[in-house]
Amino acid sequence: VLLPIFEMRKYEVMFIVNPNVTEEEIDKINSQLEGVITAAGCQVEKIEKLGKRRLAYMVDKFRDGSYVLFVIDGNGAIIKELERRLRVMDAVIKYITVRMDDDLKRLEKIKAHRQKRAVRRSSGQRAVAVEESAEEF
Repeated sequence: VLLPIFEMRKYEVMFIVNPNVTEEEIDKINSQLEGVITAAGCQVEKIEKLGKRRLAYMVDKFRDGSYVLFVIDGNGAIIKELERRLRVMDAVIKYITVRMDDDLKRLEKIKAHRQKRAVRRSSGQRAVAVEESAEEF
């Protein structure tokens, strides 16, 4: 049985492009990054241009930026390469990468914990109600 060297995981890479950059240049950046990802044997699930938005705070003297979201099935090596490329691109003013499968596992744990707590609370309330009704008789 052959095991993959790197486990494929789902990542979201969001980056903000300088607001003065044209749509054609953003498309060029997207196609470059997509080429890097597919050449490494990874998969791009979605590329979403979210448009120009107001930033929460000034970044490199910019108040606005064009947001782009990549959803990727890949490994750590490709993420490292993408972040390296984003860091050296003059048009990109900010980026963030989030590993999504961890978030899904964390959400499942939180839901399970909340359900256990709710069951404990409801069973505790029932026990109190049974004791109160026993005292009445």
